Amino acid sequence: MKHEAERSQLNPEERAFVDGLAAHYAPPPWDSAQRVRFDAALQQRLDRPRRRGFLVPALAGAAVVALIWFSFSPGPQVDPARPVAASAWESELFLSSDLSPLDDRDESEALPDDYLAIASFFLDG
Repeated sequence: MKHEAERSQLNPEERAFVDGLAAHYAPPPWDSAQRVRFDAALQQRLDRPRRRGFLVPALAGAAVVALIWFSFSPGPQVDPARPVAASAWESELFLSSDLSPLDDRDESEALPDDYLAIASFFLDG
């Protein structure tokens, strides 16, 4: 109905253009043999049972097995008797603000001058 209302608003020249486009893009009409072949192929496709693929259940099962395996497998082995020591740069990076005042860090030789300038810019404001 909407299309009919829109078509009624067209002038005769526009209506002829639209009808020409519709006629140009319309599929050619089928003869009775083509319709019978199409109907038979469609009915055969609808009657055919769906194939049950084995790939999807196999992949789903493999994913479940992998999930179970990773959830119950032990993590990396850490020797509790051996302490983990931080390197010098880690100590400077993570612990220097807690152990030394800001003035001491500016004179520190552990960081290059460029990094000290950047740090002083951000820390001093």
